[in-house]
Amino acid sequence: MKKAFLLKLSGNQKFKRLLGSHFKVKGLRAGLVTLKPKQEVGKHNTQNKEEALIILKGKAIVSYGRDKKIKASRHMFVFIPPRVSHNVKNSGSSNLQYVYLTALC
Repeated sequence: MKKAFLLKLSGNQKFKRLLGSHFKVKGLRAGLVTLKPKQEVGKHNTQNKEEALIILKGKAIVSYGRDKKIKASRHMFVFIPPRVSHNVKNSGSSNLQYVYLTALC
């Protein structure tokens, strides 16, 4: 891709892809996630890819590994190492919204 672009970070859907194969981006994947109270994305891992979460609004519990947890809220950044199973759950009373970024290397 040789062209810069702008995307508006809005919407109420649970998942909105920001970067990915449909944009022909070579090194990154990104998405906007919106979770209702008590909703979660489900336990997963990003294989050999690092993942970063940028909390835009709300409160989250990021569980990872064996019973480890991080409490995160607005304006916080969470880093997940490669091959680490993790889950993100909305722990607040309003919607949780965050951007995730993964590298393709």
